[in-house]
Amino acid sequence: MFLKKDKRPNGRIYLSIVEGYRDPKTKKPKQRKVKSLGFLDELEKEYDDPISHFSLLAK
Repeated sequence: MFLKKDKRPNGRIYLSIVEGYRDPKTKKPKQRKVKSLGFLDELEKEYDDPISHFSLLAK
């Protein structure tokens, strides 16, 4: 699992914890969202460094 940082069209960054896996039928890599965390600017109000905090949590 890892922390995925998606840049949205409005310029904000959305964080989510994602699991990478390989589809058994197509043999192509895919991702499955485990937990949605929220926008980075909102999480910075609660955590000093939300990217490092949630990266460690994802591991």
